[in-house]
Amino acid sequence: MSDFDDDALDDEIAVIRGEIWDNCRDWCYKCDISYPENEVERTTTHCKCGRVLGFIPRAGINEYLKTLDPEERESREKGVWRHLSGLVYKELDRSLHIYEDFPIPKSWMKIESVDPHDARETHWLFGAVSPEEIEIFGKKRNRIYWYDSLLLKGSVEDIAKNVRSLRALHDYSEPKAVVLDRKMGEKTQMEGISWEGRLGEAKIGHIRLSQSAPGDVELGHKIVRAYLTAQYSALIQATKPGMLFAKKGCGGQKGPIRYMFNYQYDPDTQKPKEEYKDWPDCVRYVALEQFVYRSPEDEAGIVAGIEDRMKAAYASRRR
Repeated sequence: MSDFDDDALDDEIAVIRGEIWDNCRDWCYKCDISYPENEVERTTTHCKCGRVLGFIPRAGINEYLKTLDPEERESREKGVWRHLSGLVYKELDRSLHIYEDFPIPKSWMKIESVDPHDARETHWLFGAVSPEEIEIFGKKRNRIYWYDSLLLKGSVEDIAKNVRSLRALHDYSEPKAVVLDRKMGEKTQMEGISWEGRLGEAKIGHIRLSQSAPGDVELGHKIVRAYLTAQYSALIQATKPGMLFAKKGCGGQKGPIRYMFNYQYDPDTQKPKEEYKDWPDCVRYVALEQFVYRSPEDEAGIVAGIEDRMKAAYASRRR
């Protein structure tokens, strides 16, 4: 038989489950046969290997907690997961992630991200994938510069008109992709028309719906954090984050910069708060795509290759 009673073992199980507090007392086990017929030898002074056992007094725990920042202390003392409390993007630093506006080179790959709404403003974010290489989870990707943004109301036709005007201001007519919130993009209105369909009718092309599989929100946050990490670029011989925001183009009280820096989890639900959510959603949609830069020459070569294959296919059918 073991040298301790069943009540003591019940206490230890309760400690493991977090039902009672034992002041961090240390235990040692030696199981002779498999559960449930096992007999366990336990001592509170030392174990058979000679390790001295003991406990951490409450005063020691308090001293340790004082060394932690408020969010980590809440995690360790109250069991609130740190990554699901406080700011979503703690990595953001105004000295690193905000740049002085400059004309985006014509050769950079333009991308746009849209968080549409029926009853309030639609958020339209403009970005460029540069040739500057970075790594995202071990894969080669390219640095993204967010250079402008629009808050839009009115009809879809008016929205499209304003988007085309801003594109012209930045010297391009069509982006590589317009990433649209899938939930609203597929949403059927009373008249049976979706945002994707209406934008298509308004001559907004290259639309792709955002990824929205279970777990994609937190995965998107993880990928955005990877983009926000500073990385060295051999092309520019400098260290920069993989994602940056233009000071003027993304500024303002209702701009992407303010929303990104204030985007946070709800401590009760451990989900992102609705407040400040729209612009971070736009950023997340693009991060999930992990765009790779292609120069205009590369794009022209791809198009030419497709056309050549189509011509060859038509010619083979005629034979």
